Amino acid sequence: MRSQPLIILLLAVLVLGSIGPVAVAQDTETLIVSIWGFNLDVLEENVFAPFEEMYNVDIVLDTGNNSDRLARLQAEGESTDIDVVHFATQFTHIASQADLLQPYDPDKLENLDEVYDWAQDPLGNRAGVGYTVNSLSLIYRSDLIETEITSWADLLRDDVAGYVSIPEMSTTFGPAALIMIDRALEMQAMDEGEAPEAINYDADLAWEALPQLADNLVTTYIRSSELTTLVQEEEVWLAPYASFAIGNLINTGHDLTTVIPDEGAVGQTNMISITAATDKVDLAHAYIDWFISHDVQEAEALDLIDSPVNATVELPEETCALLTCGDMLDSMIVLDQAEVSDRLEDWLERWNEVMVR
Repeated sequence: MRSQPLIILLLAVLVLGSIGPVAVAQDTETLIVSIWGFNLDVLEENVFAPFEEMYNVDIVLDTGNNSDRLARLQAEGESTDIDVVHFATQFTHIASQADLLQPYDPDKLENLDEVYDWAQDPLGNRAGVGYTVNSLSLIYRSDLIETEITSWADLLRDDVAGYVSIPEMSTTFGPAALIMIDRALEMQAMDEGEAPEAINYDADLAWEALPQLADNLVTTYIRSSELTTLVQEEEVWLAPYASFAIGNLINTGHDLTTVIPDEGAVGQTNMISITAATDKVDLAHAYIDWFISHDVQEAEALDLIDSPVNATVELPEETCALLTCGDMLDSMIVLDQAEVSDRLEDWLERWNEVMVR
């Protein structure tokens, strides 16, 4: 009877040896990512799920628009549990000025050299890497609007009154839409063929025209998904739209025409940054490097989600025509985000005085 424990032990050794080494469970890290709540199903397939598998990590998302997520980050400060943030450039600028971000280390980003120079460090202080370039243009129902849309000033036309929507001032492209309307009105006041030498960031003519524009609106929109719904339900015929929303707008099935207005389209990068509070610096760098890699950039572009900043990505002509790439990159107007940010608080107050009735 005393030999029974030894026999059991020998049997256990033999069984374990026959099935090979036993896997030792490794702890799964968590990476909390602050991002927009748009196209998450495609991002899960192209970005999040493969990254989680490669790095044995769980990605937890904190979603919302730029201003809401920035406000949360500002309120939490050093106590935030967010590791990585996705912001439009102007909101990255604000977060950087408030010391909420830490500079990235270029030596930890193997794919950085493949990224266009202007996206590697958009703010010049390594506050984040541009991972996509978006453009703001116009889209309209060409089956319902008889006269061709060619200008930002067409948002003020009588024949579209009641069927226009524009982005809220608090959104990524809210200030840009107002600035481009101002540019259009300024060009109308000049001799034919002339254009202003520089962007007028005070946008005086646009502010004067804002009450007229407000009368043309069915509503403003905060999220691109809201614009898609408004177009789907035929409440909106004409609107400025961000290029990352084109896939969903096309899927509405309506006869939509995209327009690069005579005055130009606005281009801006969306950026990924590392929070100042995180201690997962290496994992955060790995996440950024994965997002700017050729395979992720190509997959996102082919799904009409993000226009690539990785210069090694080559897209079919028909895909490129729907995104911000090719010749479009050379013709974009890029706004000075410091100029925009300096005015934003005052602009929000002025905007609400007209829009909130």
